[in-house]
Amino acid sequence: MEVSYYQLVSYLGAAFGVGLASIGAGFGEGYVAGEACHAMMKQPKARDHLLRTMLIAQALAETGAIFALLIALLILFGNVKEAANNLPDLISVFAAGLVMGLGCIGTGTGIGYTGGKACMGIGRNPRQTNLITRTLFVGAAVAESTAVYSLVIGLLLLFVA
Repeated sequence: MEVSYYQLVSYLGAAFGVGLASIGAGFGEGYVAGEACHAMMKQPKARDHLLRTMLIAQALAETGAIFALLIALLILFGNVKEAANNLPDLISVFAAGLVMGLGCIGTGTGIGYTGGKACMGIGRNPRQTNLITRTLFVGAAVAESTAVYSLVIGLLLLFVA
């Protein structure tokens, strides 16, 4: 069985994209869960607010990895540049995966850190849950912007470059 350069580059781009993005998402989600558990030990009565905040932050931290999965699926099954075997097209396919992976490490980690600190704040002062949760959303939206930028560049690399 002969593997074309396009297949090789596609496999590598998809693997790097999802693999690197998953590092940030995994770290961020784990950090939020750890801080939520720690806060529940201090404030058991705030468990409902902490659980809600933890799940929201984990879902937001995962979005970068979902974007990377979307690009990986387009690379693997979209036949975006299947006929092309020239070097610029091969590089653009690999770079689309790589930009998603690298661009989402910080997103997952940053949102996880923000969510963890929100859980810590709720554990210290449960009466401020609404204010803390709003601040979490604003911080997560700003942190998420880099994943959106990476998604746009990944799509441009696949369909325009």
